[in-house]
Amino acid sequence: MFILLINTPALSQEKIIAKELTKKEIRSLKREKAFEKQKIEYKNRGLNAWGVNENAPNLVMAIREHLGSARIDPQRGLVIIRQSESFSNAEKYPLWVIDGQQFNSPPNSISLQNIREVKVYESLSETNRWGQQGRAGVIEIITLNLGN
Repeated sequence: MFILLINTPALSQEKIIAKELTKKEIRSLKREKAFEKQKIEYKNRGLNAWGVNENAPNLVMAIREHLGSARIDPQRGLVIIRQSESFSNAEKYPLWVIDGQQFNSPPNSISLQNIREVKVYESLSETNRWGQQGRAGVIEIITLNLGN
């Protein structure tokens, strides 16, 4: 009971401080809290804080968590986000954009430990900025190297 009385003023003090925060600061705190929650969920699945399997044999398997409903071509080990409907012989594999550099297939030289963000663009409106190269989807990866 005595501990409860000591903690009560501290809790009410936190509420007063929270009311003095700006909307921007509150949004930032919510994002941090959501990131912490996501980190715990990823850790329970054997992934690092950014949802990457650092022990995976290749880049595609390392970012599998971010690929959603995308399929993996079993013969080539490549991702198929969506089939291009324009031409039957059109490229069916997505464009890879690593720190702004474009690749037609997943690069082998990327360090899985350095991946900090993975974005998968599927719709035509999302991939429009890459033109014809992005017609089968785009996988954008931001690494620790870009932040430095």
